[in-house]
Amino acid sequence: MKSIQIHFYVSFIFLIILSVSCSQNVSDNSEISLNETPSIQKARIAFAVSDLSVGTHRLAFGIIEPGIGAVKNEEVKLETFFFQNDDRPLLKETLAAKFQSWPVGGKGVYTTNVTFDVPGKWGVGVSFKSTDGTEEKTSSVIKVTEKSQAPSIGDKAFPSNNTTANLSRDISSITTDSTPYKPFYEYSIAESINEGKAILILFGSPAFCTTGTCGPQIDIVKSLHSDFSEDLVFIHVEIYENPTELKGDISNAKVVQAVKDWNLPSEPWIFLVDQKGVIKGRFEGLATYQEIEIALIKNNFLISK
Repeated sequence: MKSIQIHFYVSFIFLIILSVSCSQNVSDNSEISLNETPSIQKARIAFAVSDLSVGTHRLAFGIIEPGIGAVKNEEVKLETFFFQNDDRPLLKETLAAKFQSWPVGGKGVYTTNVTFDVPGKWGVGVSFKSTDGTEEKTSSVIKVTEKSQAPSIGDKAFPSNNTTANLSRDISSITTDSTPYKPFYEYSIAESINEGKAILILFGSPAFCTTGTCGPQIDIVKSLHSDFSEDLVFIHVEIYENPTELKGDISNAKVVQAVKDWNLPSEPWIFLVDQKGVIKGRFEGLATYQEIEIALIKNNFLISK
C-alpha cells in the first residue's frame, strides 16, 4: 500500500468529502437540481467520513443551520441518489439516520448504513425538523470510488508489527495518551492474528488528533475494554512514531508503519477483526460505545456474554 502522511487541515464536523459538495433542496419528485440557486441560505450537510466506496458503509454526518448551528434531532430521513446523468438522479435508498451523542461537548453526528452499488457521483438528501419546528430539506453531492483507501469489511487484516510495551521501556514513547492504558500495548496486530484472537484496533493520536476526537475515542475504548476484555484483544496504534519529539508541532511527525500498512486517509479509525483475521467492522471518525457494542454483538465477538 502506498505511503501516506496524516496531516488534516479541516475540523472533523466540517469535513466535506469533495469540493463539489453543495446544499440544494431535494425536490418532492425525488430529483436533485444541481443548478438551483436558493433565494436564502440553506442548511448544509457536513460529512464526518472521507472514504466511501462501492459496498455498505457507515455514513456519519452533521446538519448545520446557518446562524444557528448543529441540528440535533433524534432521527432524520436520508435518501441516496445515483447520478446516471446530471438531469435525473436515480433514487436508491430511503433510510433513517440516528443522532449519536458524543460523550463530551454536547456534540454528535447522525449515522446510518448506506449501500453504494456503483462508483461515481452520488447525491445525499436529508429531511429534518428545523430548530423552529419547520420541515426542511437539504442535500450534498459525494464521490463514491470503486475501492476504499482503508481496508473494508470482509478484507483480511494487515498483520502489522506495531510497537508494544514489551519492546519499549517507556510506554509514553509509543502513545500520546496522557493516561496510557497498558493493556492496549501488550499485543501487536500480527501477534493477535497469528494467535487467532479477536481484536479491536484503534488508530489515533490523542494528543495531536487534528479532528479533536481521538481523546474521547480512546476513553470510549477504555470503557469497552473494562466490559469486554475477556472477549477480545484491544490495541491502540499511535499515529506518529516519534511522539516525544513533537512537543505540540506535528510538522516533523513521522507516521508509523502500521498506519501506512492500513493506508488510512484520516483519524481516528476503529477496526474489528475476528479470530480468522477478517475485518468485520470499521468506523471512521468517532464511534460511540453503543455503536461499537452493537457491532461486537452482531458479529459474535462477545462470546462470554
